[in-house]
Amino acid sequence: MTNGIFKSPVHRVLVNSKRERISIAMFYTPEPNKEIGPEQGLVNEEQPEMFKKMKDYADTHWIYYQRGMRSIHVAKV
Repeated sequence: MTNGIFKSPVHRVLVNSKRERISIAMFYTPEPNKEIGPEQGLVNEEQPEMFKKMKDYADTHWIYYQRGMRSIHVAKV
């Protein structure tokens, strides 16, 4: 969505028996059949489109997630 401006880290959790853990899931999965891609305001001559628009990205993500892999390479231009 940010056309490579912001990098998404791989999520890791360290368990701490002395503190309660709170998790909040945000922007997790787009709606089925929803086309997603770089925000057009972040695409220009200096920062050309790095990712193609895709539908059903959640399905692709899940396939790679089950293998312990990231799926972002599928969307690269």
